[in-house]
Amino acid sequence: MSATSTALHLQRLKDESIAWKLLRSKRAPLVIAILDAHFTGDVRRIAVPEFISLVDIDLEDARFRTSIEVRRSAQAYCERWRADGYLIRRSVPQSRQETYELSSGALAAIQYAKRLMQPHRTATQSRLGLIIDQISSLALATDDNEEHRRQALLEERARLDAQINLLDQGQFEVIDEEKALEKARDIVNLAREIPVDFVHVRNDFEQINRSLYDTIINYDEGHKEILADIFDGVDEIAQTASGQSFKGFYSLLRNADLSETLQDDIDSILECDFAVKLGPEDRRFLRGLMQVFIDQSQEVNGVMTSFAHGLRRFVQSQNYRQERALKKHIDRALGRAHRMVEYYPSTYPLRDELNLTSVQIAPVSRWKLKNPAENQAVPLSDVVVSESEEITFEQLREIARETEIDFFELAQNVNDCLSSLEVHVGGEAFRSSLGATVKDILTAFPPTQGIASIVGLVVLGIEQGQQREGSETVPWIDDNGRTFRATIPHLAFNRKVHA
Repeated sequence: MSATSTALHLQRLKDESIAWKLLRSKRAPLVIAILDAHFTGDVRRIAVPEFISLVDIDLEDARFRTSIEVRRSAQAYCERWRADGYLIRRSVPQSRQETYELSSGALAAIQYAKRLMQPHRTATQSRLGLIIDQISSLALATDDNEEHRRQALLEERARLDAQINLLDQGQFEVIDEEKALEKARDIVNLAREIPVDFVHVRNDFEQINRSLYDTIINYDEGHKEILADIFDGVDEIAQTASGQSFKGFYSLLRNADLSETLQDDIDSILECDFAVKLGPEDRRFLRGLMQVFIDQSQEVNGVMTSFAHGLRRFVQSQNYRQERALKKHIDRALGRAHRMVEYYPSTYPLRDELNLTSVQIAPVSRWKLKNPAENQAVPLSDVVVSESEEITFEQLREIARETEIDFFELAQNVNDCLSSLEVHVGGEAFRSSLGATVKDILTAFPPTQGIASIVGLVVLGIEQGQQREGSETVPWIDDNGRTFRATIPHLAFNRKVHA
């Protein structure tokens, strides 16, 4: 790869890598110190309110004891770190609680910063021996020559027999403390990388799961094979390279005999004299190493299993067909929108209105605690029983007239006014073609409800009357004796109306 290609790749990595982003941020020392102080050892998740309280204490301490500039609140910093990708906020299953946990990028940045603070010798004899043993093991495992394998096994047997003979004679070698301490530190440094790998594996499973959904919904290449495999019960996520690698690790870890033996060996090492020279954090990490591996591997296995079950339900329930239809409509709408942009700018006013849902936001100071006692029934001993008073129909009518327009009264007034305009000739009734206007009716029957009566007559005129050109002015008197006038449309009634 040329220098230019490498530079372009590193440029993309600088823009996309969370670890790089955290290390080059202005407040990287403070952020890394706070995250490492609380997400340490077997603490991988912290409830959101608890973590905000812990960060608030750290920020207050930083304000008074250092010159580090702290401008935001603890909650604002936590949400900012989540938006930047340093923290992951997840909901707890079957609970309304949410937790924070470190992202893989934040873990990588913290480990890199800690290695700079506590540099260790990488060119050690134990690390070189580990590399040599792994190379020899790989060469033997990949060699298809039978004689070579036989010769290697015979040499290994001869070496073991020689050691057994020396042991029978009471001769055996115990490495000195310096070499033992060197090996122990190499083991700790190597083991510390595995929890970070768990986070990477979980992120890989999330990306694989999202990719499978996208392939099925978008008709991408291979979607038919994926659907067929899922219908046949194949776990697509477990069949990937990441899935196969994790399954191998998980199956080895679930070997009870191996786990017990490994834990016994760790306890034996920590009881040696040289283990005292290990830091307290390293000793604590080694002692709980197996439990950390088991807990985190079970969690990752649960994530992989839940993704597989969710994908199977998505396919077998035929929900993917609905998602495809929805995506088809969305793509069609987006295509039409792109074509419209060529003719109409984005600021072009539209006549249509879209009513969006809204939530009333109020500060905590305005919240009121709910008192459960308010919903309890009053004890019977405290209930005051009184006899109900009789009420007449006219009283009920007056109560209703206080809030409602009396259309029955207005309709009766219109009909009575029209009857007064009728002329009887030879036993038949004739009515003037001009009819009665709203002003004529108000003159004959003054408004008993003030402006409400006028509004009611206008409504009746629009619905059952006839609207003419022009307007007319009508007066009314309020309860205080004041006279008001209003200009209304010229409405006339030529036939009887109903309420």
